[in-house]
Amino acid sequence: MINKDVPELQSIWDEARVSIEQGDYDKAIETYRYILIRYSDYPIAVEYANAYLGDIFLTLRQLSAAENHIKKAISLEPDKPSYRYILGFIYSIEQRWNDAILQFEKAVEKEPGNGEYLRGLGWAIHGSGDVAKGLSYLEKAHHLQPANANILTDLAVAHLSSLNIEEASEYAEKAVRIDPTNAVAQDVLKKVLSFGKGFRQRGMITEKASTKPSAYTDTHFIYRFKVSLRDRPDIWRIIDIKGNQMLSSLHKAVFKAFDRFEEHQYSFFLSNNYYDKETEFTSPGSDTSGKRKLATRIRIDSLALYGGPKFLYLFDYGDEWWHEVELIGVTKKVTRASYPRVVKKQGKPPPQHPKD
Repeated sequence: MINKDVPELQSIWDEARVSIEQGDYDKAIETYRYILIRYSDYPIAVEYANAYLGDIFLTLRQLSAAENHIKKAISLEPDKPSYRYILGFIYSIEQRWNDAILQFEKAVEKEPGNGEYLRGLGWAIHGSGDVAKGLSYLEKAHHLQPANANILTDLAVAHLSSLNIEEASEYAEKAVRIDPTNAVAQDVLKKVLSFGKGFRQRGMITEKASTKPSAYTDTHFIYRFKVSLRDRPDIWRIIDIKGNQMLSSLHKAVFKAFDRFEEHQYSFFLSNNYYDKETEFTSPGSDTSGKRKLATRIRIDSLALYGGPKFLYLFDYGDEWWHEVELIGVTKKVTRASYPRVVKKQGKPPPQHPKD
């Protein structure tokens, strides 16, 4: 379409395409930026260049630039579903789930039979905490594209987050069979198998978790965590918490369990790696940019713990109280009791502010 109207764009567009195929994203970015300047009065060229830049910056995980460019493309063509999908993908990475859902819904509205768009919508809904509904959309995506390794991998991770080990393993194994070169699928399969082996050996799951809504509103999945001081592993607390409670509620329970009295900022690192920004969830007010993921917005039962049952918790960025948090059990229980609750303690915690 562009080339018929402006023939000289053919060589420029081909140059950018070749750069992308060769992985030379810097050159592709330079080419598309040239188009934005040279053909600023040609709306179609501006639209396409911005769309490609948005996609490239998304690939490079430069999310602010990606959002900026894809929004410019949307302003010129608001009904194009692929643009909505890219913006939804950006929001999903940032775990801005409600924003992501809105964009994916617009994409699915235009192309309801597109498995990739349904995959994005299902993952965003799952991430927002509606596990059953999110899985239903992922299953619809799988039905439309049964050989899509990315959909299968998402299904594996989603099932594992609900501790459905058998289903997670089945989907992950199928993803690797379909696409043996898919590094993400291979990594997920390894972690699913490792995670499942550890759970079975220790009998951590007393009843198979179900992603279907319970018929009884008082039925809950109770997650049991062991929280230990990193430098003093002999000092620990066992804490039970409902799966539908937020990660910030776990912080409050740990705060109380270790006899602390003065609140400070905190972070959870779900990969179990120190200062891993990709898996960090922080306290409200710890970042003025609004880009960091908040512990107040993610439910316990939607934590991506497929990296293993252990993760890190940092309380007070000044004094740096590091804790190891380990998921040691999940039970299905009918209860109206208040959670979270401390069920066992060992060791006297050190004072929150040690004397020099």
